[in-house]
Amino acid sequence: MSRKTNFRILPGDAWIRGVRETESGYSFSIAIPDGAEAELLLYTDAGKAQPCQVIPLPEEDRIGEVSAITVEMPHNGDWAYAYRVNGRIIPDRYANNVRSIISQETGKRELHALTAPAACAATQPLEIPFEDAVIYKAHVRGLTKKKPTGVRHPGTFLGIKEYIPYLKELGINMLMLMPPYEFCDTPDCCGEYRLDGNLRVLSVSTGAVRENYWGYTDGLYFSPKQSYCAGEDSCKEFSDMVDALHEAGIGCMPEFWFEASEDPRLVTDVLRHWVMHYHVDGFHLVGGGSWIHAAASDPFLKKSWILYDSFDDAAINVRRLKNGGKTLGIYNRGYEETMRRFLKGDPEISPEEAAWLLRRNDASCGYVNYFADQDGFTMADMVTYGERHNEENGEQNRDGCASNNSWNCGEEGPSRKLAIRKLRERQLRNAWLMLLTSQGTPMLYAGDEAMNSQGGNNNAWCQDNDTGWVTWKKTAEVRRMQEFVRRAAAFRHAHPVLHQGRPLRMEDYRGTGFPDVSYHSQTAWMSQTGQTKSGLGVLLSGAYGKKPDGEADDTLYLVYNMYWMPQNFALPDIPKGWKWMTAADTSQEEGFFDSLQELPLQEGDEKQLLVPERCVMILIAVQEQVRKKADEAVKHPADTEKKTAKKSSQPRPDAKQPADSKNSPQIIQRIV
Repeated sequence: MSRKTNFRILPGDAWIRGVRETESGYSFSIAIPDGAEAELLLYTDAGKAQPCQVIPLPEEDRIGEVSAITVEMPHNGDWAYAYRVNGRIIPDRYANNVRSIISQETGKRELHALTAPAACAATQPLEIPFEDAVIYKAHVRGLTKKKPTGVRHPGTFLGIKEYIPYLKELGINMLMLMPPYEFCDTPDCCGEYRLDGNLRVLSVSTGAVRENYWGYTDGLYFSPKQSYCAGEDSCKEFSDMVDALHEAGIGCMPEFWFEASEDPRLVTDVLRHWVMHYHVDGFHLVGGGSWIHAAASDPFLKKSWILYDSFDDAAINVRRLKNGGKTLGIYNRGYEETMRRFLKGDPEISPEEAAWLLRRNDASCGYVNYFADQDGFTMADMVTYGERHNEENGEQNRDGCASNNSWNCGEEGPSRKLAIRKLRERQLRNAWLMLLTSQGTPMLYAGDEAMNSQGGNNNAWCQDNDTGWVTWKKTAEVRRMQEFVRRAAAFRHAHPVLHQGRPLRMEDYRGTGFPDVSYHSQTAWMSQTGQTKSGLGVLLSGAYGKKPDGEADDTLYLVYNMYWMPQNFALPDIPKGWKWMTAADTSQEEGFFDSLQELPLQEGDEKQLLVPERCVMILIAVQEQVRKKADEAVKHPADTEKKTAKKSSQPRPDAKQPADSKNSPQIIQRIV
């Protein structure tokens, strides 16, 4: 093939990697290993397998290892390009728009970059506070690929766009996407990108290659994944998806994996690109490396969420915002381990440990809590399997985590026994209420609300099939669970005391007569007396939460009994004229009640509540006079047209009260 070109070649801009349009053509810049032969290949469009122009990149013209040229060429037309280095065709790592073709020479897939600029999102990031967010983590293909999802474009960005009404109805306002950038996922591209000198090239397969379904690997970080595209323009479809999410009040947060040795400059360039072009709301960064310091301290990213395993104090201080908000967040893996153990009644998990995770919050850093993500059992499998079942992965069931902190409720795998199925449903309801009443930011893993199972596979990284895809069953059990999760999320959104933006101090620092949070067991104001096992009562004072209309929130009493037998829990005293009523009870199939229910108190003992085994209850302090008026309005609808009476002079349950009772918060036992 001729090495000549019909275009004039000029020096390019070595500072800007990738391709950019100039007045006379396009500037190309790439780093090439020392001593390597390299050429720029130009194609008239991305569908052509053979280049129309081959432009040498001689070593003597490079600045260090960077080759930069400007090609005077027409701006019209859908130009595509790639590089050939030492005889191997490679894509531009800085490409922000790619197309896939099948090479006529090798028969394998090749990625060609486009000179045309990538489409941009029109909407702006939503800047949702950590404390107000409910995250939904999903795989782009896996969320809508399996029938029946009812979408026209399953397994794509457009498929997610079609699924937005479901997410909104569920109560989601932040969508986390497993890697949506262009990574190698099929044997055609040999698994992943590898370092050859300092050049990223497609690795050469030496044996059987399994599909990389999850995508936690190197890739063309600047380009949305082509195979997640329903048409040809992945940039436009990703932009359209982000715009649709934003218009529905849902943020978008992609995940990116970087290896430890990755150049911090590339990492920040990648994140800036996705903020600038796609207006994403933040990132979950996976992998360990010093690059996290560059990302956390980059002023361009200061208002974008960045989730990571941990941050040092210096990074947190740099990210402080004037309005007291926070944009750094900890992906709280410890929550899953400890709370799964608490869920199954592990006696080694103390009430203090559970209480800490339920209230864990920080003024300058968020905490993302979850019971399941892609790494480990789904929530349904968490109550169905005691052991992993990863045989299909081809590693003789040796891969994946051996310890899942799960409990199969008495039988391994699916069961036909009604009692076991009911117990599993109850345990799932318990887990959902724990998660959605914890102060940190809750994260739901896609399909968990629909009781999705992976058949006990806790490491489905290579299962781009029915195992790895979400199964959307339409059984009565699934419908009940989805409705329960929807109502639990709505309850959280409606009660600011459940998602406060500041740390809970276990003190009455506003002088209301009640601490912001207090802990109880069989004895009021005592978290642990030796009488209550695997359980905890948590009182949240409504005075410390303000609703959008400016009114104080309700005072809530959350009771978690994870023991295998019923247990008594003390009912903390509230002022005369107020009473505790039940909003939710996971021992009941519906979980949440349509209206507040009277407490099932034992006759003659109004200070104790007998809580069923393996049960979570939510109690609300209700003013008796207001409740009676509401009941009367239901019985006599015409009364609602009459002039309403003046507000009761009775104080709120969290108003200042004399400390003369043995149940006074003055004797609260603090949990450190």
